[in-house]
Amino acid sequence: MFIRFVEARIRMKDISKLEQIYTDLIMPVLEETKGCIFAGLLKNLDKPKEYISLTIWDKQESAEKYIASGKYDQNVDQVRLLFEESSEWKIQLSEDNMVEYTPVASNPVVKSYPVEEDEKPLSEKVASERTYLRIISHKVREGAQEEFTEIYNSEILPELVSVEGCKYAFLVDNSGNDGEMLSLSIWDSQEHIARYEEDGRFDSFLDKLSHTLGDLYQWKMALSDSSSTKTITSQDIGIDKYTLVTGKKFQR
Repeated sequence: MFIRFVEARIRMKDISKLEQIYTDLIMPVLEETKGCIFAGLLKNLDKPKEYISLTIWDKQESAEKYIASGKYDQNVDQVRLLFEESSEWKIQLSEDNMVEYTPVASNPVVKSYPVEEDEKPLSEKVASERTYLRIISHKVREGAQEEFTEIYNSEILPELVSVEGCKYAFLVDNSGNDGEMLSLSIWDSQEHIARYEEDGRFDSFLDKLSHTLGDLYQWKMALSDSSSTKTITSQDIGIDKYTLVTGKKFQR
């Protein structure tokens, strides 16, 4: 199985347009694309301008053929005018040697991962009417990925899927990108996620993994024990939560 996230920031006034275009124009194209099993639009719960298009594919080659066919670019063009303008500017000389400042076009961020999971239960769980997706990004120290995976699969995953409201969970190995390992879980409601985060179980899971995480994370944890200063590092644990706006599992 292969999953793709296409992330973009949308102007607040155009959010309803995005949802309509995705449902009416983009999703039908993906449904007709060979190998695409599921497509859904998700909204970030903490950052209301941020959306992701999640697609689930039978294999990486199918996603690559979709991109090569030009359909991906066509779908992006359908919503490009809704993207929030980039804060970057390009400086260049005009034909009469005058300095010009032009905004850099805002492009979506694409992240894709091979996943060693059966696509059927994942696509069915994420396509259900009430779905919330929680993504945790861990930066694992070099050489500790195997130990991290073993602890997650044997000690954390069985407990996590038994938590009330958790419908499905799996691990994505993205260790080729700065040692990143992603924990993805699908939930019935935002309230279930909040209870899980507040009752101490998430912290206990993190404690089991903490010794496998990067040196900067270890340093930050040691510093937090002796200082009230808040420190941000490139190895901080990232937590993003999304709600499914619209989605569909395609019959194959």
